[in-house]
Amino acid sequence: MAPISTETDALLTPRRQRTRERLIDAAYAVFAEEGVHASTVEQVCERAGFTRGAFYSNFTTKEELFAALMERQQDILLAALAEKVDALGPHLEKVTKPLDEDGLGELLLDFFIGPMDDRTWCLIDHEFRLMSLRDPQVAVVFQAHQEQFETSLIAIVQRALDSAGRAFVIPTGVAVRVLGGLYQDMLQRGIRAGRSVHDEKDARTTMARLVLAISRPV
Repeated sequence: MAPISTETDALLTPRRQRTRERLIDAAYAVFAEEGVHASTVEQVCERAGFTRGAFYSNFTTKEELFAALMERQQDILLAALAEKVDALGPHLEKVTKPLDEDGLGELLLDFFIGPMDDRTWCLIDHEFRLMSLRDPQVAVVFQAHQEQFETSLIAIVQRALDSAGRAFVIPTGVAVRVLGGLYQDMLQRGIRAGRSVHDEKDARTTMARLVLAISRPV
């Protein structure tokens, strides 16, 4: 497989950027419906309304398109979570006592709801994770994106925790991975059961108890 690379938006003309976005939109739908391995470049092109030539003038391989899709979705997620923190700030400033389990549970629910509760992206993201375990070249790309994403996510979570008047008692990066792993597990359980994780009171309580266990008031 050829090396996977991505181009920054600053290097693209507006027309080419629109073409890439339409291809990425099409890939999002096709990958979710068919699976990454089962889907083809032709299916993506047909969904986007382009020829194979348009595809290969923007992406070298299906895997490169996948990497671009992951980068875009991570950017959308980070922006949504950062906006959540900004919106929660004024609310938390009015809190005059330390957050208890119920209060922290509501905070976490408001933080994660929407941007993280995405069945379609959950399916696609887990396919990329499997590909990264099977293919060393995909692993390099996945790891680079993952490290960049975690760096940004850690900063956002730290802002949220500061606003809540708490500090982690373990390294922030480790805490974020633990919380993210728990949330993903609950999200997948909800998907299998045909429910949203946000409809489950136990999910709220579990997240809150974990945060209380690995953090302290400041």
